[in-house]
Amino acid sequence: MLGTWVKIPSLETVELLGHAGFEFVIIDMEHAPHSMSTAYELIFAAQACGMAALVRLPDQGGTEVQRLLDGGADGLLVPRIDSIDTAKRITRQMVFSPQGERGLGATSRAGRWGLMPMADYVKRGNDECLRMVQLEDWDNLHKAADYLALDDVGGVFVGLGDLFLSSGKPPSDPEVQALVKAVCEAAAKAGKLSGIAAGSPKEARTYLDLGYSLVMVSNDTTLFGKAAQAAVAETLE
Repeated sequence: MLGTWVKIPSLETVELLGHAGFEFVIIDMEHAPHSMSTAYELIFAAQACGMAALVRLPDQGGTEVQRLLDGGADGLLVPRIDSIDTAKRITRQMVFSPQGERGLGATSRAGRWGLMPMADYVKRGNDECLRMVQLEDWDNLHKAADYLALDDVGGVFVGLGDLFLSSGKPPSDPEVQALVKAVCEAAAKAGKLSGIAAGSPKEARTYLDLGYSLVMVSNDTTLFGKAAQAAVAETLE
């Protein structure tokens, strides 16, 4: 599936992403100033336009987990996961008791305001909402198989940006390319999802061809900015 990041708090731009053909979006609460109410509206807008709506949490704290899931998010991406224990703790909050710690909220949007049968509400929450952890440093990415072995983890997402900051190795580095391929293979072997973000369509195509489940290309702000910049440059040539 092909997706992009949503940083602009606008229903119209989300609608345009749907018309453009994106299959999913990740509403970014880590690197964009989305409030809970804005994220809630963007989830609704994305789903109304036929896209899956995931949300990247602002951090590992987990304060927003319950309300975002009750708001109908199709899954959550947790950034900067630094240990197996952290992954266990945060994903446990996304699963209903007794397996996990998520509270029952069947009268929320996720439960169609109480109109969804309880069994369906619980099944969707436990089995159909994606719980994905973002691995962003060299050591943790080499332990991807260990994260994928956790029952409550539904997939791993490769964070190439912070990997570059910590290792100095860009995505084009052969060692990074080998690691990216290894993570994808580990996810496929575990029967779980793999995700990654690309800066360009060409790079995104490479990851799709490798077999990545969820591939992000650019983001709404950059797509708009580059299109606007190109229009100005072409006009003034």
